[in-house]
Amino acid sequence: MGIIVEGFYAVYYTGIAGFGHAVLVINDGIVTGADATGGVYDGTYKVSASGSFSIEVVLTVPAGTTLVTGQTLPDALRQTIIADLNASFANGQPVPLQTQLGPVNVIFKKLRGM
Repeated sequence: MGIIVEGFYAVYYTGIAGFGHAVLVINDGIVTGADATGGVYDGTYKVSASGSFSIEVVLTVPAGTTLVTGQTLPDALRQTIIADLNASFANGQPVPLQTQLGPVNVIFKKLRGM
């Protein structure tokens, strides 16, 4: 049986140049959210019967933002983040993700179900 991922999540992330936090809503195949710097997350997810959870989101970040990976953006940026997560992805342990601009460690905390 697959995992139940639908809900509201707090997301805490760190990179080589800093840290940040976001809120995500994961429901009915859709992922949406925002972070403290004005970044917007928009994407989809799939849960397999084996318990894996795959997510693909586009992160849109405004010009002037300094990312946790160290870059300060002269222009707005859109980057796709793809991750395959296990059934315990929201257990409070860091999940290493590779983004187009560098590695980020992410902690997911489920705040509540739908």
